[in-house]
Amino acid sequence: MALLNLTAASRAVGVNRSTIARAVKNGRLSTTTNEQGERCIDTAELMRVFGALKTDAQGDAPADAYPLHRHAIGDAQGDAQGQDALIEVLQEQLRQSNEREREGRERETRLLAMLEVEQATRRDLETKLLPAPVPPLKPAPPSHRRVWLLLILLVAVLAFAGWRWRDAIYATVAALVN
Repeated sequence: MALLNLTAASRAVGVNRSTIARAVKNGRLSTTTNEQGERCIDTAELMRVFGALKTDAQGDAPADAYPLHRHAIGDAQGDAQGQDALIEVLQEQLRQSNEREREGRERETRLLAMLEVEQATRRDLETKLLPAPVPPLKPAPPSHRRVWLLLILLVAVLAFAGWRWRDAIYATVAALVN
């Protein structure tokens, strides 16, 4: 990307020059020094901190924001060396961009593999830590012992009642028969 001095950088992003200087002082923006010894800011660094570069009233980018673009216009007038230099710079930027993209894809693949391993490990630990499933309890078969006991008790109660109240029962049956 292009290097801009503080004034050109402030115009490119549409903020005051003191805002740029404050961002540099606070460490939010990094600067470099050009051949003339001036502090310059890369347009990529400006976009990182302030977002997209602003445009002028006609909707065009500021002329000093893209010196390579200005240089390319001069190349159209017959400067073949400048055009070759522009092509080389653009090709280098394309190579760097492709390299960053490839590294990003490799990192993404590596992170996905790490995530899959961690998930498999978590599933294994969950399986080891959870108790074994308990089979459902079968209902106990009905106990016939209790039924027989109740039946014997009923017969005993009826026998006792019949023996105890036999005179009343005989009298009732004799009255019904007559």
